Amino acid sequence: MGDWRVMVAETVTGTLLAEVTPRDLPSFSRKLTDKGQWTVNLIPDDPANASLDFQSLTDVGRFSWLIMYDTIVVQAGPTWTHSYDENTRTLSVSGTGIQGLFDRRVLRNPAGHTAIVDPSEDLTISDKSLRGIAREIVAANLAQTGFSLPIDLPAPEAGTNTRTYFGYDLAKVWERLDNLSKVISGPELDFWPYLVPGQNRLRWQMLIGSPLLGDQQSAAVWDYGGALSAIDVDVNGSASPCTRVWVKGSGSERGLLTGFAEDTTLVGLGFPPTDYVDGDHTSVIEQQTLEDYADADLAAFSAPTETWRCSVRIDGATGTGIEVSPALGTWSLGDAPVFGISGHPWIPDGQYRRRILAYSSQDEASLDLDLQPTAAVL
Repeated sequence: MGDWRVMVAETVTGTLLAEVTPRDLPSFSRKLTDKGQWTVNLIPDDPANASLDFQSLTDVGRFSWLIMYDTIVVQAGPTWTHSYDENTRTLSVSGTGIQGLFDRRVLRNPAGHTAIVDPSEDLTISDKSLRGIAREIVAANLAQTGFSLPIDLPAPEAGTNTRTYFGYDLAKVWERLDNLSKVISGPELDFWPYLVPGQNRLRWQMLIGSPLLGDQQSAAVWDYGGALSAIDVDVNGSASPCTRVWVKGSGSERGLLTGFAEDTTLVGLGFPPTDYVDGDHTSVIEQQTLEDYADADLAAFSAPTETWRCSVRIDGATGTGIEVSPALGTWSLGDAPVFGISGHPWIPDGQYRRRILAYSSQDEASLDLDLQPTAAVL
């Protein structure tokens, strides 16, 4: 079994500065189009940590902490909070992925030099695919003086879409990325942390889906009872199934802009018609964008959301050490491997293709996966 490690790097440069000895297994999570989180508990006066200046290494945003399994970075990003418990002499440090920094940066035109309400502060991105727009949102933020980060961006991508982001909205970069992912065919996003081979340096690679990330026909297989165990099933119908969607845009009362979508297929199957109202896009002034949000909501809530949560061994082995499934580092968020089920108390026996939406810490030998059904029939 590999070793868990914690390291600290400068956020702005990615330069690795120190290795930390944690008190116990760090907690972490990573999810598609999500900021993620991590927490490290440590004893500052542990002899292994005695040479480190934690008063400095916990400076908010200045340093990024890395959770690693051998050389694989499972989560990394800026520290945002820390606390010290005198009774246990424990320092607890927490943060997010690099996405959390974009949740603290306003999206504006990097060439603007006046008040935020001036038209020069508005950012218009034209003739791009939705993937290309996501790329340009990040590129525009990093182009500001002093705003660069060790992030690899994909190549620009042309298309037929245009977005105008008004400076006066004072919207955060992450908010705009998240919103873009929620229109119909909007791209999934991830910022994958990794160590540069042969260098003492951390970087993040911006990954943009088309619109999905990962291998949708992955040949990987996890079998229940092998390296896969304890599958929990959660079906949530709080917002679905719905037959009509309204999306609130800019304006108020009679001047309110709205997007609308409807599908009566479920009514014909005996379901009572229901409505869903999306109030998360009240700054949108473009009718087509509102319609795209409505179409996406209708597709997302056409049936109750079903999520599996399971535990998989990091090394892909059975309890006796026989390798039977892919190990950590050979699969990615967004992949859709096959899960073979036999003898589960709730799930019927069969082969199920499920997408990996998220992973999080479970114990030293295992991770928890959040899985989503696919349209594939096996």
